Amino acid sequence: MLRLGGDLPAEVERLRDLFDSIPASWHFWRDIDSPEIPLLLTQSGLALFETEPLMLFTGTGESAPHDLGQHKLARIEEVTDDRGLAQWAALWSDSPDTDALVAGLRQGFASTRYLVWRDRGEVLGCAAVVTSPAGASIEHIVTRADHRGHGIGTALTRRALELALDSGTDRVILTASPDGERIYERLGFATVGHVDRYV
Repeated sequence: MLRLGGDLPAEVERLRDLFDSIPASWHFWRDIDSPEIPLLLTQSGLALFETEPLMLFTGTGESAPHDLGQHKLARIEEVTDDRGLAQWAALWSDSPDTDALVAGLRQGFASTRYLVWRDRGEVLGCAAVVTSPAGASIEHIVTRADHRGHGIGTALTRRALELALDSGTDRVILTASPDGERIYERLGFATVGHVDRYV
């Protein structure tokens, strides 16, 4: 994740050129970012795709991460190689062509842990945990459409939260889809703002 600063029009143009051939979305944090950024993004050809709640872990959920049963954890694997990254990327992007994504994801290994839920060799869910000195972010929680509603996303979120807290931070954030917001509230997250996503 990159934060814009300085000469905003020049930064937007520079980053658009830099990431032109790489699938990416731009996030505008309403309470943090400069109010001119949405106009700059639309002028550079991007469009508002969605608005999501920004949620912060408060630690007051109905079940802590360590409450997971081992049978659920046994299906969650941490990705450690390009084959796993390709499987993660295929589910997350819903695309079989993942070469460009894998190259970008590989660069994140220093700060990002990628998780998959595997059942009988098939990847049915994915998540990521990004850590930094400022805190941690749980991202890209996806369950394959034909397996939603069975607790896969919840289990991945709990495992991601456990990894985030094990990194030593007490500040964990995520953005929620409309379907996920209530689930994350039950896990101890509270809405603290909104993020606009541009593509």
